[in-house]
Amino acid sequence: MLEKVETFDMNRVIDEFDEMTRNAHQVQKQTLKEILLKNQSAIYLQNCGLNGNATDPEEAFKSMVPLVTDVELEPYIKRMVDGDTSPILTGHPVPAISLR
Repeated sequence: MLEKVETFDMNRVIDEFDEMTRNAHQVQKQTLKEILLKNQSAIYLQNCGLNGNATDPEEAFKSMVPLVTDVELEPYIKRMVDGDTSPILTGHPVPAISLR
């Protein structure tokens, strides 16, 4: 049996886009909060002091997680490359790393 395919509604897409961009700051804060919740067990975030509870982008993330380069993250990345499957930079194991 064939499934009915929803027809493309350009006006709906435009309305959704307008709504998202109208509240871009709030959408970004909510997205960061969701990322922090999903990755609260990451060792890197715990070492920054987030400890799984600090998910407020304004108070916790900005004040506790520094801007870093890949050089500062190298020890964490090396652990992942060496096969450590613990939640190092993300809340879930990284199955593969491309060196390209």
